[in-house]
Amino acid sequence: MKTHLKKHIFRMSVFSVAVLFLAFSVSLAQEKSDEDLKKEFAQILGEYAFDMEGQTFTLNFYVEGGELWADSGDGRPATMKPIEDEVFAFTAEDPVSGLFEIKFLKDDQGNYTVCRVINRDMGIETKGIKKK
Repeated sequence: MKTHLKKHIFRMSVFSVAVLFLAFSVSLAQEKSDEDLKKEFAQILGEYAFDMEGQTFTLNFYVEGGELWADSGDGRPATMKPIEDEVFAFTAEDPVSGLFEIKFLKDDQGNYTVCRVINRDMGIETKGIKKK
């Protein structure tokens, strides 16, 4: 009886390891490379200039480490998470300033050159223009 139990435990262990390996392999296959992400988001990547209360600041949107980032130059770049069912719309969480909603908009020529940023907790709603 003990031999049967040992065989069963061994089989279950092997099966568990195989399932974990398969799950890990699938998750790695689903991750996109930086090059793939740069192609996917090429229309929105780059620097955008915003004018708030008479002062200009810049946000830089870039790909690194398999993620899309927003960086204001404050030393706290934030990863951007897509908003489901929306084109080029994201959220970004900053530990100090809270949640930002970021949406890229087309200009009159149909190019993504406008970026709208909203932070409801801070009362911010502003638009920036892509630097050329």
